[in-house]
Amino acid sequence: MNIEEIQQAIAKLSPGELARFRSWFKEYENNTKLNDSKESIEDKVKRLRGSLKGKGALEALMEEKRREMERENE
Repeated sequence: MNIEEIQQAIAKLSPGELARFRSWFKEYENNTKLNDSKESIEDKVKRLRGSLKGKGALEALMEEKRREMERENE
C-alpha cells in the first residue's frame, strides 16, 4: 500500500472511525518517539565513547553538552 492509497482510505472513514484512527495513530507516534529517543541515547553513547579516546571524560562530556545546546538553539 502506498501513501496515496492510505490517504484515500482515510478520506473514506466515518467520523467515528476517523476518531479511532487518530487515537491509534497518536499512540503509535508516541511509541515511535520513545523508540527514537532510545536510539538517540544509544547513538550519543557511541559518539561519546569515541570522543573519550585520548581526552579527559569531563572535557568530552562538556564538549558533547555544548554541541547538544548548539543544535537546540539552531
